[in-house]
Amino acid sequence: MKRNLFLLLSVAGIILPMSQFIPASISGEFTVGSMFAEMTASRTITGVTFDFLVVVVTALTFGIAESVRLKIRWAWICLVGTFLIGASFGFPFFLFLREGALAKRQSRAEP
Repeated sequence: MKRNLFLLLSVAGIILPMSQFIPASISGEFTVGSMFAEMTASRTITGVTFDFLVVVVTALTFGIAESVRLKIRWAWICLVGTFLIGASFGFPFFLFLREGALAKRQSRAEP
């Protein structure tokens, strides 16, 4: 159940941001330069940006460490997905993979 929720959240993490980024890119509204300008447009937005960056770095650090510990084979998708799509995809998809790895580990440990 929990694993399916993480998969659903990772799909939402692709669809929701891309529903905004793709049309903005096509219309010429979205560029990397404009994104950085908007991320620092005010102190409030800059604070939110810094908050988000700390969360992303923490999630990536945790994800890498857990992937090594649990030998999660497809964890690289989370890393690439975080940079290409966003943390809204990368972190839930990592949790989906992690739940699978934990279940597999537990089934091996049971007699």
